[in-house]
Amino acid sequence: MQIRMQVVGGALVVRPAGRLTRSTADELLQEIEKELAPAARDVVLNMQGVDGVDADALAYLFRIQHRARGSAHRFCVAAAPDAAMRLFECTHVAARLDFAPSEDEALRPAAAVVA
Repeated sequence: MQIRMQVVGGALVVRPAGRLTRSTADELLQEIEKELAPAARDVVLNMQGVDGVDADALAYLFRIQHRARGSAHRFCVAAAPDAAMRLFECTHVAARLDFAPSEDEALRPAAAVVA
């Protein structure tokens, strides 16, 4: 798995590419934690480049969410592929995560999304 990260509008945007498995999700979590260590911020996980998600990786998404929320920040999954969304829905993960159809939507301020 390749992981690209960039700070956009104050949020850490994470763009993994490849298959999300237990080991690659653990690597993803570690890389995100390194980036958040000096400054807590919102995290947007852009899944556009992810070509598959194993059920074993789901726990790591909650760990990333917990890390962001622990410092009063938001974690949003953006551009999740259809197959990943089906997995999220059948495992009831979808109800516990914040989703956006695109990275741009995820980066909109919360006030703009509510309005």
